[in-house]
Amino acid sequence: MEIRDVIFRIEQERKEQNAIYHAAAAKFGLTDSALWAFYCISKSDEDQTQQDLCRRGCYAKQTINTAIAGLAKDGLVELIPVPVPGTRNCKKIHLTPNGRALADRTARPLKAAEEQAYGRLSEAELSAYLQTLGKLNEYLREETEKL
Repeated sequence: MEIRDVIFRIEQERKEQNAIYHAAAAKFGLTDSALWAFYCISKSDEDQTQQDLCRRGCYAKQTINTAIAGLAKDGLVELIPVPVPGTRNCKKIHLTPNGRALADRTARPLKAAEEQAYGRLSEAELSAYLQTLGKLNEYLREETEKL
């Protein structure tokens, strides 16, 4: 198999996975970024900052800022100022009762679906997938740093 064909196939699979998550967001009546924000926020019971979400999810600041601003406008999250040395405007994102209810109807079922899907793979398959993906990201990072 030609390396270009492999790259194309990997990209097609990645795009299909993005489309699956996009369709889930649409089913829930959410934008992709709002769904991912809920996904990250509902991961733990601790409030997180927008910077936490950007780091954990590898999202652009503006993407998270726009999603959180929309959720705040809709009364689904509250932004609570937190004094953090060296930052201008750090705020914790706190789910409101309505936000928690929406997270229960959206992010939690999505996580359960992921667990079911990934659970259908063997431990060996999961281990090989993670190892290969980690290596590929390492090599890709090395090669793109040369650009």
